[in-house]
Amino acid sequence: MTQFPFPWEHTPLKELPFSAVDVETTGFYPEKCKIVEVAVVPVNCLAKEPFQTLIDPETRIPPETSRIHGITDDMVSGKPKIAEVMDQLQNLLANSIFVSHNVPFDWGFFDKAFFDYFKTPLRMPHLCTLHLSRKYLRIESKALGSVCDHLGINLREAHRASADTIAVQKILEYFIGFLETRGAKTGGDLREAGLIKLHPPQHSRQR
Repeated sequence: MTQFPFPWEHTPLKELPFSAVDVETTGFYPEKCKIVEVAVVPVNCLAKEPFQTLIDPETRIPPETSRIHGITDDMVSGKPKIAEVMDQLQNLLANSIFVSHNVPFDWGFFDKAFFDYFKTPLRMPHLCTLHLSRKYLRIESKALGSVCDHLGINLREAHRASADTIAVQKILEYFIGFLETRGAKTGGDLREAGLIKLHPPQHSRQR
Protein backbone atom coordinates (compact mmCIF):
# COMPACT_ATOMS: atom_id res chain seq x y z
CA MET A 1 0.00 0.00 0.00
CA THR A 2 1.26 3.48 -0.87
CA GLN A 3 2.91 5.28 2.06
CA PHE A 4 3.00 9.07 2.37
CA PRO A 5 6.19 10.90 3.43
CA PHE A 6 6.31 11.79 7.12
CA PRO A 7 9.02 14.34 8.07
CA TRP A 8 7.78 14.92 11.65
CA GLU A 9 9.11 11.84 13.45
CA HIS A 10 10.86 13.96 16.09
CA THR A 11 8.55 17.00 16.11
CA PRO A 12 6.90 17.66 19.51
CA LEU A 13 3.14 17.09 19.49
CA LYS A 14 2.26 20.74 20.06
CA GLU A 15 4.41 21.78 17.09
CA LEU A 16 2.97 19.34 14.54
CA PRO A 17 1.48 21.14 11.50
CA PHE A 18 -2.15 20.15 10.99
CA SER A 19 -4.88 21.25 8.59
CA ALA A 20 -8.33 20.92 10.14
CA VAL A 21 -10.68 20.30 7.22
CA ASP A 22 -14.41 20.04 6.58
CA VAL A 23 -16.61 19.89 3.50
CA GLU A 24 -20.35 20.15 3.05
CA THR A 25 -21.69 18.37 -0.01
CA THR A 26 -24.70 17.49 -2.13
CA GLY A 27 -24.56 13.90 -0.88
CA PHE A 28 -22.43 11.10 0.51
CA TYR A 29 -20.50 9.80 -2.47
CA PRO A 30 -17.54 11.69 -4.01
CA GLU A 31 -17.93 10.04 -7.41
CA LYS A 32 -21.54 11.22 -7.73
CA CYS A 33 -21.86 14.25 -5.45
CA LYS A 34 -20.30 17.71 -5.25
CA ILE A 35 -18.78 20.04 -2.65
CA VAL A 36 -20.95 23.03 -1.67
CA GLU A 37 -18.75 24.44 1.11
CA VAL A 38 -15.15 23.95 2.18
CA ALA A 39 -13.10 25.17 5.12
CA VAL A 40 -9.49 24.68 6.22
CA VAL A 41 -8.06 25.86 9.54
CA PRO A 42 -4.24 25.64 9.66
CA VAL A 43 -2.77 24.62 13.02
CA ASN A 44 0.92 25.38 13.66
CA CYS A 45 1.34 26.32 10.00
CA LEU A 46 3.21 29.60 9.78
CA ALA A 47 1.89 32.27 7.41
CA LYS A 48 -1.27 30.32 6.63
CA GLU A 49 -4.69 31.78 7.37
CA PRO A 50 -8.05 30.01 7.81
CA PHE A 51 -10.03 29.64 4.61
CA GLN A 52 -13.74 29.12 4.05
CA THR A 53 -16.04 29.54 1.09
CA LEU A 54 -19.31 28.35 -0.32
CA ILE A 55 -18.84 26.49 -3.60
CA ASP A 56 -21.07 26.50 -6.67
CA PRO A 57 -21.51 22.74 -7.29
CA GLU A 58 -22.88 23.36 -10.79
CA THR A 59 -25.83 21.14 -9.94
CA ARG A 60 -28.93 21.34 -7.77
CA ILE A 61 -28.60 20.69 -4.04
CA PRO A 62 -31.13 18.01 -3.02
CA PRO A 63 -33.68 19.30 -0.48
CA GLU A 64 -32.90 16.47 1.94
CA THR A 65 -29.25 17.53 1.92
CA SER A 66 -30.09 21.21 2.37
CA ARG A 67 -32.04 20.24 5.48
CA ILE A 68 -28.81 18.87 7.01
CA HIS A 69 -26.44 21.78 6.42
CA GLY A 70 -28.84 24.60 5.55
CA ILE A 71 -27.07 25.47 2.28
CA THR A 72 -29.41 26.22 -0.61
CA ASP A 73 -29.09 26.76 -4.34
CA ASP A 74 -29.55 30.51 -3.87
CA MET A 75 -26.69 30.63 -1.37
CA VAL A 76 -24.17 29.05 -3.74
CA SER A 77 -25.27 30.93 -6.84
CA GLY A 78 -22.37 33.07 -8.05
CA LYS A 79 -19.87 31.52 -5.61
CA PRO A 80 -16.54 30.08 -6.83
CA LYS A 81 -16.50 26.71 -8.53
CA ILE A 82 -14.25 24.14 -6.89
CA ALA A 83 -11.63 24.45 -9.64
CA GLU A 84 -11.23 28.14 -8.82
CA VAL A 85 -10.03 27.44 -5.27
CA MET A 86 -7.93 24.30 -5.84
CA ASP A 87 -4.59 26.13 -6.00
CA GLN A 88 -5.38 27.84 -2.71
CA LEU A 89 -6.45 24.57 -1.11
CA GLN A 90 -3.28 22.84 -2.30
CA ASN A 91 -1.15 25.59 -0.75
CA LEU A 92 -3.05 25.39 2.53
CA LEU A 93 -2.68 21.63 2.79
CA ALA A 94 0.96 21.49 1.72
CA ASN A 95 3.44 20.27 4.35
CA SER A 96 0.78 19.46 6.92
CA ILE A 97 -1.30 16.60 8.34
CA PHE A 98 -4.93 16.31 7.19
CA VAL A 99 -7.39 16.26 10.12
CA SER A 100 -11.16 15.92 10.16
CA HIS A 101 -13.96 14.25 12.12
CA ASN A 102 -14.28 11.19 9.88
CA VAL A 103 -11.30 11.54 7.57
CA PRO A 104 -12.57 9.04 4.95
CA PHE A 105 -15.60 11.23 4.17
CA ASP A 106 -13.82 14.57 3.80
CA TRP A 107 -10.75 12.96 2.22
CA GLY A 108 -12.91 11.30 -0.42
CA PHE A 109 -14.19 14.65 -1.69
CA PHE A 110 -10.79 16.34 -1.50
CA ASP A 111 -9.14 13.42 -3.26
CA LYS A 112 -11.71 13.54 -6.07
CA ALA A 113 -11.21 17.31 -6.45
CA PHE A 114 -7.42 16.94 -6.48
CA PHE A 115 -7.57 14.21 -9.09
CA ASP A 116 -10.00 16.16 -11.29
CA TYR A 117 -7.94 19.36 -11.14
CA PHE A 118 -4.32 18.29 -10.71
CA LYS A 119 -4.63 14.80 -12.27
CA THR A 120 -3.03 13.34 -9.17
CA PRO A 121 -4.55 12.00 -5.93
CA LEU A 122 -4.31 13.77 -2.60
CA ARG A 123 -1.11 12.68 -0.86
CA MET A 124 -0.51 13.57 2.79
CA PRO A 125 -0.61 11.95 6.25
CA HIS A 126 -3.90 12.10 8.11
CA LEU A 127 -5.36 11.93 11.61
CA CYS A 128 -9.04 11.39 12.43
CA THR A 129 -10.67 12.97 15.49
CA LEU A 130 -13.60 10.56 15.12
CA HIS A 131 -11.15 7.66 15.47
CA LEU A 132 -9.58 9.33 18.52
CA SER A 133 -13.04 9.83 20.04
CA ARG A 134 -13.98 6.19 19.50
CA LYS A 135 -10.70 5.03 21.00
CA TYR A 136 -10.53 7.25 24.08
CA LEU A 137 -13.95 8.77 24.94
CA ARG A 138 -16.51 6.78 26.91
CA ILE A 139 -19.62 8.34 25.43
CA GLU A 140 -22.37 6.64 23.44
CA SER A 141 -22.35 8.92 20.39
CA LYS A 142 -19.09 9.97 18.78
CA ALA A 143 -20.75 12.44 16.40
CA LEU A 144 -19.05 15.83 16.25
CA GLY A 145 -21.77 17.58 18.24
CA SER A 146 -21.78 14.91 20.95
CA VAL A 147 -17.99 15.02 21.30
CA CYS A 148 -18.12 18.82 21.55
CA ASP A 149 -20.79 18.62 24.25
CA HIS A 150 -18.72 16.09 26.18
CA LEU A 151 -15.57 18.21 26.00
CA GLY A 152 -17.32 21.53 26.68
CA ILE A 153 -16.65 22.89 23.20
CA ASN A 154 -19.16 25.41 21.90
CA LEU A 155 -20.22 24.24 18.43
CA ARG A 156 -22.26 26.87 16.62
CA GLU A 157 -23.84 26.21 13.23
CA ALA A 158 -23.18 22.47 13.19
CA HIS A 159 -22.85 21.04 9.67
CA ARG A 160 -21.37 24.26 8.38
CA ALA A 161 -17.77 23.87 7.27
CA SER A 162 -16.26 26.85 9.10
CA ALA A 163 -17.84 25.98 12.47
CA ASP A 164 -17.03 22.30 12.12
CA THR A 165 -13.35 22.91 11.36
CA ILE A 166 -12.99 25.14 14.41
CA ALA A 167 -14.60 22.38 16.48
CA VAL A 168 -12.20 19.83 14.98
CA GLN A 169 -9.27 22.09 15.86
CA LYS A 170 -10.42 22.30 19.49
CA ILE A 171 -10.99 18.54 19.70
CA LEU A 172 -7.53 18.01 18.25
CA GLU A 173 -6.01 20.35 20.84
CA TYR A 174 -7.75 18.40 23.61
CA PHE A 175 -6.40 15.09 22.35
CA ILE A 176 -2.87 16.43 21.90
CA GLY A 177 -2.86 17.34 25.58
CA PHE A 178 -4.48 14.02 26.50
CA LEU A 179 -1.97 11.99 24.51
CA GLU A 180 0.91 13.87 26.09
CA THR A 181 -0.32 12.68 29.51
CA ARG A 182 -0.18 9.13 28.16
CA GLY A 183 3.47 9.48 27.19
CA ALA A 184 3.29 10.50 23.53
CA LYS A 185 5.91 13.12 22.78
CA THR A 186 6.44 13.33 19.02
CA GLY A 187 4.78 12.84 15.67
CA GLY A 188 6.60 9.53 15.46
CA ASP A 189 4.82 8.38 18.62
CA LEU A 190 1.42 9.11 17.03
CA ARG A 191 2.47 7.35 13.85
CA GLU A 192 3.67 4.27 15.74
CA ALA A 193 0.38 4.21 17.68
CA GLY A 194 -1.56 4.22 14.41
CA LEU A 195 -3.17 7.58 15.12
CA ILE A 196 -1.42 9.37 12.27
CA LYS A 197 -1.79 7.18 9.20
CA LEU A 198 0.45 7.14 6.15
CA HIS A 199 -1.81 5.46 3.61
CA PRO A 200 -5.00 6.53 1.81
CA PRO A 201 -8.16 6.08 3.93
CA GLN A 202 -11.18 4.14 2.74
CA HIS A 203 -14.23 6.28 1.99
CA SER A 204 -17.10 6.05 4.49
CA ARG A 205 -20.60 7.55 4.31
CA GLN A 206 -20.90 7.77 8.11
CA ARG A 207 -20.29 11.10 9.83
